[in-house]
Amino acid sequence: MSKRGFVALALAAAFTSGCFAADSGGAGRKAEDEADGSGRERQVKVMFAESANQKVNNETPIQREIAGRTRMNLVYEAVPASNFNEKKRTVLATQNLPDILQIDKQDANDFASAGVFLPLMDYMRQGKLPHFQTLWEATPGLDRLTVDGELYGFPALARGEAKNGFGPVIRKDLLLKHNLPEPRTFDELLDVLARLKEIYPGSVPWSIRKGTAQLLETTAYMLGSGFRAGGGIYFDHDAAGGAYVYGPATPAFKKVLGYLNKAYRMGVLDPDYAVSTQQMWTEKLTGGKSFFFLDNSGFGLNFTRDLRRLEPEGTFQVIPVPEYEDGKARALYYPSAVSGKMFAVSAKAKEPEELVKLIDWMYSEEAFRLMNFGVEGVHYTLDDKGRPEYRKEFVSRFAGAGPTPYYAVFSELGCCQLSFTPYYSNTMSQFQIEKLTGSWDGLNDEYWRIVGSDKAYREPVIDPPLTKAEAARVKELNIRLNTMLNREFDKFIMGLKPLDEYDKVMQKARELGGGELEDIYNQALNRLHKK
Repeated sequence: MSKRGFVALALAAAFTSGCFAADSGGAGRKAEDEADGSGRERQVKVMFAESANQKVNNETPIQREIAGRTRMNLVYEAVPASNFNEKKRTVLATQNLPDILQIDKQDANDFASAGVFLPLMDYMRQGKLPHFQTLWEATPGLDRLTVDGELYGFPALARGEAKNGFGPVIRKDLLLKHNLPEPRTFDELLDVLARLKEIYPGSVPWSIRKGTAQLLETTAYMLGSGFRAGGGIYFDHDAAGGAYVYGPATPAFKKVLGYLNKAYRMGVLDPDYAVSTQQMWTEKLTGGKSFFFLDNSGFGLNFTRDLRRLEPEGTFQVIPVPEYEDGKARALYYPSAVSGKMFAVSAKAKEPEELVKLIDWMYSEEAFRLMNFGVEGVHYTLDDKGRPEYRKEFVSRFAGAGPTPYYAVFSELGCCQLSFTPYYSNTMSQFQIEKLTGSWDGLNDEYWRIVGSDKAYREPVIDPPLTKAEAARVKELNIRLNTMLNREFDKFIMGLKPLDEYDKVMQKARELGGGELEDIYNQALNRLHKK
C-alpha cells in the first residue's frame, strides 16, 4: 500500500471514530461495517450557486477523496447563480432543504425563527468543532454573523487572499489611440465614454451585467451613496464617523440616479442594462462593442485575453477610482477573510452531528489542502516550507483552456471559492495556475499594483448581530421597501420620470421603514461596540 493510501485509510478511521461513535445507532453501523469490511457510505446533498465561469461537476477528484477519507459522498446540486436566490427562497419557504445549503447572513436573519437551520453554538461550546473554533477565535468579527447569539451557518473563510473589488475598468488601448485622458472624476468618465461613442457610433460604451440591482450595487457607493442587492441599508464609512444609512431614502442616492440617467441619455450606458445577462455583458466587452465596466475589476484580465483574438492590441485595465466630488473617491474591497457566504445544515437532516463534524474537518489544514489544491502527489506537492504548490505536469494540461486556465482547473478539481469549500483559497491558487500556464504577464502585475495602491478602497464591514425580533422586523421592512422601490429605479434612470419626483419616493421610503432600518442596525452596532 502506498503512503498516501495508508494516510487516507487512517484519516477515514479517525474521522469515523471521532464523528460517528456518539450517534444513536453507531454501534449497529460499526458492526455492519466490520461485517462487510467496506463501511457504509452516506450520501450528502449540497446545494450552492454555480458561477458561469466555473462549471460544477459531480464525482470530482476532491469529492472522491472526501468519500474515501470520510465515507461521506457529497452530491452537488448546483444552481446557476442567476437563478440561485429564487431557488433558495423557494427551498426555504417550503422548508424542503438539502442536507447543506448555501446561505448568507440575510437568510440567517430572515429564517432564524423558522427553525429551518441547525443551530451550531452548542456544538462549539461542547468542543465538537475544534478546527472551526480555532478559526472562529482567530478571525475578528465572526460573532457578527450570529442572531441572538446563535450561529446558523458555517461561514466561508478565505486564506491568503489578494485584495480587489468592484472597480472601474476601461479600454486603455483606445485612450492611447485617440489621445483621450484617463478619467480622474466620474464627470470626466462620461466625457471620455461620450467621445468613444462619437468615434464608434455603433458601440455601447458602458456595459453591465445582471440588471438594475447589480448596476446600483456596483456604482452607488463610489458615487457617494450606497446600495446592496438585497436592500438599501448599507454601512457608510463617512456618515457620522461610520453608521448605517438607508441609501434610497437619501439625497445622495438621488444624485446616483441622476448620474445614471445622464449616462443613459448620452447613449453611454447600455440601453439594455436592465435585462443584460452575464453572457451578453461578456460578449459586448470581448467582441469590441463595449469599452468600460464597473464591476469585479479582475474580469478585465480575462476579457483582455479574449478580446485580443479579435483586436491584438486590445487592453482592459483597471484605473484608480474616480472622484465623485472634488477630492473625494471611495470604493470597497471584497471581504478578504469572511466572504459573506455561509453553509447551513438543515434542521431536518438525519444524524446532523455527522454533517457538523464533516464541515468542521473541512476547516483543518489537511482539508484545506485537499479542497483547494487536490490530492497530494497527484495535483500538488509541498514546498520546503510545507506550502502546497500545484504540479506543473497537472496544471500545464489546462494552458489555453476557457474561460481561463485557473477556472478550468478549479472546475476539474471541484475546488476553491466557487465550490463547496468552507475554508478556501482563491487568488493563492489562481496566481500559481496563471504563472504555471504562462497566462501571467505584465498586465497582471500592473492590475494588482493599481488596485493595491489605490487609497480609495476600504475594508468592508460585517453587519452587527441582530436579535430574532430585530431580524424578523428587518425582513418585513425589506419586503415592503423592495416591493415599492424596485418598480421605481428604472423610471428615473431611463428618464420616464423627472428626477425631482424622486423626492416623493425618498419620503415614502422613509415612511415605509427606511428610517426604522437605520435605527435597528445602528442600535445593534452600538450594542456591539459596548461589548
